[in-house]
Amino acid sequence: MSRRNPDKRKRPATITVPDRVGPHVRLLFTEMRRQNVTYDEVEEGSGVRRAALKAWRHKNRPSLESIEAALGFLGFDLVPIPRAKVLPAEIVAEIREVAARLDLDMPATVKLIVEVVAGIHARFGEVATDEAPTVAEAPPRRRSRLFPHPDQCSLLEIANVVH
Repeated sequence: MSRRNPDKRKRPATITVPDRVGPHVRLLFTEMRRQNVTYDEVEEGSGVRRAALKAWRHKNRPSLESIEAALGFLGFDLVPIPRAKVLPAEIVAEIREVAARLDLDMPATVKLIVEVVAGIHARFGEVATDEAPTVAEAPPRRRSRLFPHPDQCSLLEIANVVH
């Protein structure tokens, strides 16, 4: 069902997952299909244009800000995780000690550390509601003038528009 109106029944999502895209884009389309979210809902909630989302399927690649916004709307975080070869040996040794104390393998230990550092566990208490995420109102593109500009007054008086 749609995240925007859970009472409204919709037909199942027809979003297909493209084959030749990166894993983050594949995750986006898989989650859109699983959550039964439309392109319009992602556009409204994330601020990423519908045309851009559709172009990611075949010809364009998303920017970091765009993919983070779209995945964020679907409830995901994009977090960089360092590989073991770039970590200092003393940090790897400490992670191995933590893994041994918790009786976990290294991938599970690294995943746990990333979740704690990113604050993901702290958010589980906040996500208990099933309501749609709030969307910030975009500022108007142009302010409307209530009065003509002083330079325009003389032109408008000539045309007998201003009384």
